[in-house]
Amino acid sequence: MKRVLLLVTLCACAMDPEVDSTEQAATTAFANDKTAFDFFVAKGLTSFQAAGIVGNLDQESGVDPTIAQYGGGPGRGIAQWSVGGRWDTGTDSVAHYANQQGQSIYSLNLQLEFIWWELTQIGYGYSQLQATTNVTDATLAFMDKYEICGTCASAQRIAYAKDVLDAYGQIDYGASYVSQSWPLATDPLVIHCGEKIAAEITLKNTGTKPWDSDTRLGTTEPRDRASMFAGDDWISPNRPAGIEGTVAPGESGTFKFSFQAPSGDACVPGTYHEHFGVVEENVAWFSDNAMGGPADDQIEAQLQVVPADPSAQPPDGSDPTDPTQGAESAGGCNAGGGGAGVLLLIAVLPLRRRRR
Repeated sequence: MKRVLLLVTLCACAMDPEVDSTEQAATTAFANDKTAFDFFVAKGLTSFQAAGIVGNLDQESGVDPTIAQYGGGPGRGIAQWSVGGRWDTGTDSVAHYANQQGQSIYSLNLQLEFIWWELTQIGYGYSQLQATTNVTDATLAFMDKYEICGTCASAQRIAYAKDVLDAYGQIDYGASYVSQSWPLATDPLVIHCGEKIAAEITLKNTGTKPWDSDTRLGTTEPRDRASMFAGDDWISPNRPAGIEGTVAPGESGTFKFSFQAPSGDACVPGTYHEHFGVVEENVAWFSDNAMGGPADDQIEAQLQVVPADPSAQPPDGSDPTDPTQGAESAGGCNAGGGGAGVLLLIAVLPLRRRRR
């Protein structure tokens, strides 16, 4: 316990490893970016998490294992560990680790392995990094918890990370449109108060990872909002449906759910827009990778809510969509033990798919 506390103290006090911003701004590609990116992907991180680390290393050192901090500061190596601290002091330093491994302290692979050792054995934000779902959050998690920098230039780190992801990243999770249960058009889906209309959409797995029960359709615009059309078959108010079984890369999967309009006083006629995206729960939204898709505004349903059909209303004016109301005759007797039959008119609406 004392060993860990000592490391945190040294890092917080000595780590301010910025490389000259003018020098860094000259390019966004560094010779060792792919080597570092591939290293962290091979360790089991997602493409965007690996890119987040490399974006930080680009800002720190250009991923140069021999570099010293600009202006004569204490930073050394690809992560700019501090002289008198994590670079060369104590049993948890780069120098001690290199000696144990029988490698040069200036070896790129040795320094990458030391980063991984620090992340997994000591901490420095490993759990926070694993919890990220996009490249921006991954970059910031590594910056805040591992680099613990002074003047961080976070926007530049994120820009480097995005460049790395675009250049070398595979699409872990991606989807493309295949078909839906209603025709593509701009006409609204007319839905009566209290009505429930079945729907489904089929998408192709364009990523490198299989889909499973955690691959779900989620509400967007904004993300995770509670939908007023959530049916009783939805997983939750912001998750219409998930994949059953598994869908391998290159195969297609179908999300099945329903639109259910509110009833009674909760039903307000008008035109509404529903947007959906695809999310791997606790991992990533597919659209966070620019090549993953679909974009948050691409899967859209326009729903026109109208009152229940007046011709189907019973003579006493009760609302047949309200389960608390029964249909009674003028004399107050129950008419056959049930309400008047209601004919629901269903119009099929196309889900407008925005193309870019």
